[in-house]
Amino acid sequence: MGVSPDGKGSVGMTSMDLDDNDDMFNELFDVGEEYLRSFCRQTAVAFFNHYGVISHQINSYNDFIKYGLQKTFDSFGEYEIQPDYDPSKKGDGDWHHAKVKFGKVSVVRPTCWAVSGGTETELNMLPRHARLQNMTYSSKMKVEVELKVYTKKIVKSDKFKTGREEIRVEEIVYQDKREIFLGRLPVMVKSDLCWMSEVEKADCDFDHGGYFLIKGADKIFIAQERISLKRLWISNSKGWIIDYRSEVKRSKLIIRLEDGSKVDFIKGGDKVLNVDFLSTSIPVWILFFALGVSSDKEVVNLIDYGSTDFGISNILFASIRHADGSCADFSKQGNALNHLSKLVKASSFPPEEEDMEECLRLYLFPSLHNSKQKARFLGYMVKCLLQAYTGRRKCCNRDDFRNKRFELASELLERELKVHIAHARRRIGKALQRDLNPNCTVRPIEHYLDSAIVTNGLLRAFSTGAWSHPYKKERISNVVANLGRGSVHREGWRCQIPVCFLSTPDGENYGLVKNLATTGLVSTYIVESIVDKLFDSGMEKLVNDTSSSLDGKDKIFLNGEWVGVCEDSLSFAAEVRRKRRMTELPHQVEIKRDHEHKEVRIFTDAGRILRPLLVVENLSKIKAFKAGKNFTFQSLLDKGIVELIGTEEEEDCCTAWV
Repeated sequence: MGVSPDGKGSVGMTSMDLDDNDDMFNELFDVGEEYLRSFCRQTAVAFFNHYGVISHQINSYNDFIKYGLQKTFDSFGEYEIQPDYDPSKKGDGDWHHAKVKFGKVSVVRPTCWAVSGGTETELNMLPRHARLQNMTYSSKMKVEVELKVYTKKIVKSDKFKTGREEIRVEEIVYQDKREIFLGRLPVMVKSDLCWMSEVEKADCDFDHGGYFLIKGADKIFIAQERISLKRLWISNSKGWIIDYRSEVKRSKLIIRLEDGSKVDFIKGGDKVLNVDFLSTSIPVWILFFALGVSSDKEVVNLIDYGSTDFGISNILFASIRHADGSCADFSKQGNALNHLSKLVKASSFPPEEEDMEECLRLYLFPSLHNSKQKARFLGYMVKCLLQAYTGRRKCCNRDDFRNKRFELASELLERELKVHIAHARRRIGKALQRDLNPNCTVRPIEHYLDSAIVTNGLLRAFSTGAWSHPYKKERISNVVANLGRGSVHREGWRCQIPVCFLSTPDGENYGLVKNLATTGLVSTYIVESIVDKLFDSGMEKLVNDTSSSLDGKDKIFLNGEWVGVCEDSLSFAAEVRRKRRMTELPHQVEIKRDHEHKEVRIFTDAGRILRPLLVVENLSKIKAFKAGKNFTFQSLLDKGIVELIGTEEEEDCCTAWV
């Protein structure tokens, strides 16, 4: 156990935020060293009673069942099925179209059927039943599916006035909404969906759960490490770039600092700024003006480099000449947007939206809803890249733990399930397409669905460890040796990464696997919004005006997105930590104050490594436990005696071991 940011210790002194409170040390000495050591041991016992040793996988699976499963089905939207046209028929005819949409999804606890005396009885299925009979411990997954069959009727056709060929409306022919069985979802032992989560006495005292039973064999997830998508990525390995990463491919944006000698109308070897967006390369100045910026001076103010470096000035001037050479008079109203529209439409994968303004609203920094805010964030990205180029900001280190996230059961199951649901939906479309002929009858939706697609797809992934999501990863699931229930822990602590720093196994995974600390926690996704709490802590709203200056104000980022500014980042960060200790904010919220770059970064995403630390400032409250009363770890979190510190926030902590 250690102390957190507001405490003072005797070792590990770094630049940090400290509260000058001499009375805190007097109260700490009154507690006594012997009792403090005893209290730390009791706290460790309370920690394992509350979380266990495999809680990160169980909590992630529970989070997937509560929120992630419904989110997975909602991400598909409405699926439109076109009729199977018959070219031998003339005219349009009354061709039927169809739309399929998934609704509310539900899962039930595992059950099985038993035959006794010629009658079938549905019984509760326990993990030991699946293990002894070589069955899969899984639950039924049902989803509401809405099927709508319609024809397109022409109501108006006036090309000379409207410029459109015809106007059509949908006339409903058949509509049905029902709950159908989609497949079976493997259940993690000791999760909220498992029967063993509520029993007082389990089958084995050493069985902490966190594994699956697939055809009678124990299977465990190996946590996968990936680069965080919640921060800008600066690299100089293959040229100077800054990368805005997103799970949506069209929302990805890269700003490159390229050699100007490759451009015909740039002389002198100055570098220029280009943007890769929507599968095309765009001069950064044109993108600024497409977002509504009116002058070169306004762009320079948005970048706000804050230095009279002539090299940076030459880069900005060369970027202006590059934009002018690509599009003449781009500064005139509408020219930059029209030029950007032509480049995007000529790209390899143009978006479906015809309007370029709509494309910028949907795909460029989608969390920011105003074009002026998007332009300000683009200027911030350019500033970060120029700072890194001149040595004022460090490039991102791919091996730094703050730049990584763990993918556990929730993320891995979500990506795998998406593939099989998409496969099942395509099969529904192909089967239903044959009955969209006016001479055929549309049957209930379950007639077109093959539930074995999802069930067998998940079983194959768990059995082989090779998952079919786009990254084509292998060895995501692993077989647990049945030497005892403690064998699960060795596999459950492991995570697959490029380099192992401390310990590594023998064999083919040598140097690729490292073990997670027993007191390490992995954060889950925080569903509730904390933006209102940030405003209550002193955050100011990000203005929609690019002409106003932000001098003297620090930027506030929530999961990598710019949400506001504040005048005093020190008091703001202290207030957010106070709210976290007073349970006004979730305990897994992470706060990082970057005084050098005048930023406050707050994280609430899943996959971050957290560790419990004692807060020296609040250790005087442990006197209430001196009577020998039993306490829970949650009560220590609620009273602010212990708090969970993330990897990046710990950089500013002064930690002492007791």
